[in-house]
Amino acid sequence: MGLKRLQIQNFAIIEQLAVDFFRGFSVITGETGAGKSIIIDALNLALGEKANPNMIRAGAESAVIECEFDELGSDHPALQFIRENGIPISGEVVSFRRELNINGRSKAWINQMQCPINVLKSAGDLLVDLHGQHDHQSLLKEENHLEFLDAFGDYQALKKGVRDAYLEVSHRIDRHSVLTERRNLNREKRELWEFQLKEIEKVNPGEVEDVQLINEKKLLDNVEKLHRLSEELSNALYEADENTLYQQILEINHKLALLNEIDAKFSAELARFEEFKFMIQELSNRLSVYMQEIQFDPGRIEYVNQRLYQIQQLRKKYGSSIAEILEYRQKIEKSLAENDHLDHDILKIEKELEDSKKRYTELAGQLSEKRKQAAQIFEREIVAALTRLGISGSHFSVQIKTAVAENGWIQIDNQPVRCESQGIDKVLFLISTNPGEPLRSLIEIVSGGEVSRIMLALKTIMAGKDRIPVVIFDEIDTGISGKVAQIVGRQLKSLAEIHQVICITHLPQIAGLGKHHYRVYKQSEDGRSQTNIQLLSHEERIGEIAALIGGASVTETTRRQALELLTE
Repeated sequence: MGLKRLQIQNFAIIEQLAVDFFRGFSVITGETGAGKSIIIDALNLALGEKANPNMIRAGAESAVIECEFDELGSDHPALQFIRENGIPISGEVVSFRRELNINGRSKAWINQMQCPINVLKSAGDLLVDLHGQHDHQSLLKEENHLEFLDAFGDYQALKKGVRDAYLEVSHRIDRHSVLTERRNLNREKRELWEFQLKEIEKVNPGEVEDVQLINEKKLLDNVEKLHRLSEELSNALYEADENTLYQQILEINHKLALLNEIDAKFSAELARFEEFKFMIQELSNRLSVYMQEIQFDPGRIEYVNQRLYQIQQLRKKYGSSIAEILEYRQKIEKSLAENDHLDHDILKIEKELEDSKKRYTELAGQLSEKRKQAAQIFEREIVAALTRLGISGSHFSVQIKTAVAENGWIQIDNQPVRCESQGIDKVLFLISTNPGEPLRSLIEIVSGGEVSRIMLALKTIMAGKDRIPVVIFDEIDTGISGKVAQIVGRQLKSLAEIHQVICITHLPQIAGLGKHHYRVYKQSEDGRSQTNIQLLSHEERIGEIAALIGGASVTETTRRQALELLTE
């Protein structure tokens, strides 16, 4: 099916509007300025188009547009896309809601779940194909012709392969550029890194060497004082003088032993004095050894001072501590090692890049051939569709060329070819709408009516190639009338056998072919204009089409002509 219902609130001159749509060919008519295109603009907003707060109805704080689609098929790409974005779907129905606030903020919902605007738009693009005057003009832009041809061709998997190959080549070109730049930069720094590494390795400081050296320097700077203090202590403890501490302890120990022989109450104290005596002996021995160890050594003092100076110089350049110096050494060692590997990595990426370019070249060549094959069928079907639309004797040509580019990856006839994600081809549509006339670009020769019909021809021949359920034509009848309008109307009706087609028209020939006919009208309520829409009955359709034929005055003649159009 497709679009089931559209509800609009406070949008432009619409206060409240709700309309149900049906399967097949629907036409929308109404006087100029009644608001037909505003309804389409509102639908576009609901499907994710850019919002403009100026479109909010005067006096309202926000505009709300909702639309509902049903009978899409559970495997429809739009439903699959919505599910992939974490939005639950029940059955084959999906609803869209867009709210635009006067402060410029916009919110979007799919199935009552708020979602990003880009998700709403991507899903909407899979459901509605709108052709307005702007879209007709897109046919005249040569840069769009490749897209039109590719939409017709049956080679989407190959096109994706070309795009993937292009991205792979681009990635490897970027990677090669980064590695080459790094290598060039490293070459400039290599001499400095090698000098710094040599300087650090020459000193080769230990992790805590500076702390150890500072402690040793403190001892070496005080050798004389340490030697004197040690000697004084040794003399006071254990020298031959009877007044030494050791001699006094011996005397005390002797008297305490005599006392203990008489009264054993002092045995514990006697034992401790024995220990004290041995402790003094050990301390005296230790001092004797210590005095020998701290002999003045000018060479050692010079060595310690030199090491501390060397470490200090490294700290000035490479870090405030030995830990930071060693960390910096590891860093430049790693940089030098990486630099050694860069040549290997660059050679590797160059080989991979060459393989990727070959793959792209092969796939782009295959895609180019597929396009040429599709172009032949495309040309024939466009001419046939144009003939059905009243442009007989036309000739349509799809010109496929390659563009020369200095940085192209592919050589054709010894010329570098421009390579892009969509391949190497440049496509141009040429047309002659009259027999014997030369082929020219579309923009040179086509009238507004011809542009509309060519666009309709394109949509007709591609009708079975996409799964977009709803096709909307706004101003498809620009520049046509009479018999041509009847032909266009029949083609739209034929297209409605595959898609749900909604067409805004001012031509009675097209309006009469619609299965469902809506009239948009403007009325005044409380001094303000309000747009409404009405699904017409058969009798009402006669009057509406008669007005399209004769203008404001509806006569029996125009009503009869309208009835004839309805009964074709």
